[in-house]
Amino acid sequence: MTSQLPDIISAEQKNMIFENMSDGVITLDSAGRITYCNSACCKILKISAISDILGQSFPELFLKNKKNRAFNKLFRDSMEKHKVFPKTPVRYRFGKEKELHHFNIDISLLNPPKNEIFNPDSPYKNPNTAFNGMVILIEDDTDRFNLRQHEHDCAFIFAGLILCISVFLMSWSLMRFTLHIYLKSSVYTQIIEFITFLLFLEIVFLTSFSMRDIGLIPKISTLKKNIIETVVTALIACCVLLLSKAVLSLLGYQIKAYYIGGSLHGAYTYIFTAFVQEFLARGVIQTSVKSLMKVRFQKFFSIFLTSLLFSLMHMPFGFYFMFGAFMLSLALGYIYERQQNIWGCVILHWCCGYLAMCLYF
Repeated sequence: MTSQLPDIISAEQKNMIFENMSDGVITLDSAGRITYCNSACCKILKISAISDILGQSFPELFLKNKKNRAFNKLFRDSMEKHKVFPKTPVRYRFGKEKELHHFNIDISLLNPPKNEIFNPDSPYKNPNTAFNGMVILIEDDTDRFNLRQHEHDCAFIFAGLILCISVFLMSWSLMRFTLHIYLKSSVYTQIIEFITFLLFLEIVFLTSFSMRDIGLIPKISTLKKNIIETVVTALIACCVLLLSKAVLSLLGYQIKAYYIGGSLHGAYTYIFTAFVQEFLARGVIQTSVKSLMKVRFQKFFSIFLTSLLFSLMHMPFGFYFMFGAFMLSLALGYIYERQQNIWGCVILHWCCGYLAMCLYF
């Protein structure tokens, strides 16, 4: 026995269909007044209540912001020139908000009454000789657009990073093994800082990354917890370094002739070095690798690959220095994933890195 579907959908059924749609639906009459708006459209267009806009003029409510040029032109061409467009992506800004929203707009013009006579001399050659209303479908594509843009930015940054590292290592190999030019360690440090500065300019001017995305702005809600965690970790790490130096000295291994070296100038100079290198390793490399890799254990691989790249940039300092940079980067990568900003990593890098150089290198 087969059931018969009704030939006509009732108004209640139509309303139920529209209310369960994820896309926004809004209808206008011939005067441009809003006659219907579903719940999804209220959410997309940030309308508090449907009753607030029913009967209101659509152009007066949504076409007054001059910054939304493409959005305004799309609707004015449809309402004034009776043009029909396929699904069109447009950007939209609410009021004075800085954040851009990305919509896909699909407009359908309503047919004129049957008793209206078509004028063949109409400049648009369209039987719709007057605006008779429209049905608008609005899809909010903001999240997907931001995700695609984020992946594009990460790929762009990562390509610049690989280019810089390749040129750096090739230049070092040329000078060291072909031209036999031996530069001071401070020169290599300055080169790394210069590469970081170039990447910072690339991020600021050529990508859509915010300061929070690259770990420069911490969350206020977790700031106290992060500070305590960083200080405790730094104390433990410094004690381990001092203890290991003492044990090695008692066993007769003189890795470095004196116990603690360095200078005050070197200490506060290394603060800047720690910041630059952590911005490069965490804010640039680890963030980009994690965003590009869509695999299981995504965070682990991003930390591991970041540490490998970071250690390669320390190749001119020797194998032991490279290995130390690799191990430190693994720990700092984990801290970055926990705290989601680079400042704890900067402090730990400064404490552990400078102390290790004084004790061992």
